[in-house]
Amino acid sequence: MGHKVFVSYKYKDNDVASLDGYYKGTARDYVDYLQDHKFSGDDLNKAENDDEDLSEFKDETIRTKLKDKIWDSSVTLVLISPNMVEQFKGEKDQWIPWEIAYSLRTQTKANSRSLPNALIAVALPDRFNSYKYFITHWTYTDENSQKEKNVTTIHTDQTFRIVQNNMFNQKNPITEEVNGETVYFGECSYMIAVEWEDFISNIDSYINRSLGLRDKIGEYNPCKEI
Repeated sequence: MGHKVFVSYKYKDNDVASLDGYYKGTARDYVDYLQDHKFSGDDLNKAENDDEDLSEFKDETIRTKLKDKIWDSSVTLVLISPNMVEQFKGEKDQWIPWEIAYSLRTQTKANSRSLPNALIAVALPDRFNSYKYFITHWTYTDENSQKEKNVTTIHTDQTFRIVQNNMFNQKNPITEEVNGETVYFGECSYMIAVEWEDFISNIDSYINRSLGLRDKIGEYNPCKEI
């Protein structure tokens, strides 16, 4: 892989599919899987270890620790899960939006400069092994070529506003109206969205793709505010 990755996720979300060999029954199992099988060294993995419990620290202490991890990474991986959003808690009081916002800031530390991170949203399967809460697919027949085309719909309303605002945010997107729906073509979002199985089957490809978008961040309107 060769790139440092920070993972943002809702530890206690248990509305996810069971992962063979992992027994917490929460989104944390997926982080453990990545650490065990996909990240090629601790220097490349900026997610916290499972025994690194930050819950007993004050919020400002946690922020300091997280800032160090995010600053020392180039990619932020956001694990999308069905209950990642706490409905009765303001987004500014939840960690995931803050982690995404901080990931997009240009930071200077000890005469070193950290550029905004690349962003990838990885949808975890729900307890029914489905992604439909966040990603669905449909097809249409192109009028010119008469060929069937596949369309992926990202249900951005099911997550945080900062996730929504970093998708479909290309300044000059290529779009087409199909059956009353606006269909986007090409790299229309700064934050890539992908299903778990597809992501783990070719992590390097998605990492490199996201870093390519980071190099073209001027073509997007990144949302850095909660």
